[in-house]
Amino acid sequence: MNHLTVIVALAETGSVTAAARRLGLTQSAVSHRLREAERRLGLPLVRRTDGRVSLTGEGDRLRAYADRMVSELLRLERDFAATVEGGRTLVRLGQATYSRYHWLPDFLRHLEEAEPGLTVELSARAATRPFTALLEGAADMSMVYGRPQDTTRFQWLRLGSDPLVAAVAPGHRLAGAPFIDSHAMQYDRLFAYPLSGEPGFEWEALIGAPEAPFRHVTQMPTPEAVIDLVRAGMGVGVFSRWAIQPELADGTLVARDLGAAPVALDWWAVLRNSDGADSPAARLARSLVGWGAERTAPLATLSFATQETDVQGGA
Repeated sequence: MNHLTVIVALAETGSVTAAARRLGLTQSAVSHRLREAERRLGLPLVRRTDGRVSLTGEGDRLRAYADRMVSELLRLERDFAATVEGGRTLVRLGQATYSRYHWLPDFLRHLEEAEPGLTVELSARAATRPFTALLEGAADMSMVYGRPQDTTRFQWLRLGSDPLVAAVAPGHRLAGAPFIDSHAMQYDRLFAYPLSGEPGFEWEALIGAPEAPFRHVTQMPTPEAVIDLVRAGMGVGVFSRWAIQPELADGTLVARDLGAAPVALDWWAVLRNSDGADSPAARLARSLVGWGAERTAPLATLSFATQETDVQGGA
């Protein structure tokens, strides 16, 4: 760790003197650590030109690893400190795809009663890579849609099933349709967004290819960007219904089923198999399942149609 922090400081400051000042060390201590790292690796990690220090290619590779490792260790240290000082355990909650948390305040009130020893922090990284975030410790539990795929490394607790819907503005030509399938929207602008950066979670992998091809598709970086554009009447978006509950409630969006037969996705609370039944992640997951089962008001909850106790995976 001493070597890695020196590499990061040298990369960011470009100077042994400035790196020493940042780390609270003497210049000779920084130079000694650098020489020791190079000796152990048998490779030069820095080059010196015009009084500046820059990293070699090997140094850059080490710095990229150091950035991740050092930040994770600092995060872990803060977690432990918070646990000791506050008497609570910090647990990170992730949510695949949608950065929408209108349901969270009600759940936190429930959690305060059900598990007063837990404190929740949101994991932004889980929105794009929920499973990677779990494996790397950036999230302890993630809400994920679809079908259980890796039960050797993950536990899946079923939260319920939520319909996929086509969303349009109230004044859109399709707003009054009984349903909106690919035939109905093929000539409209379809705003698409990445469901997840993990393999196997693309639209076609989940619900199959559309019967009619979409003629105008615009890729957007986030679901929230699509909501704004669709709400302005510029096209059509496809969402899990719970994610647009605020807009449905205030009348700025209209949702229609994706066909004569509704299409739904299962949502799950997913945690690592290495986390035991009494781990903070497992306690958080059980609280989320229990909270959802008790709530029925659409806007106050994830609006899942059914809540069932269904667990897949295990140590």
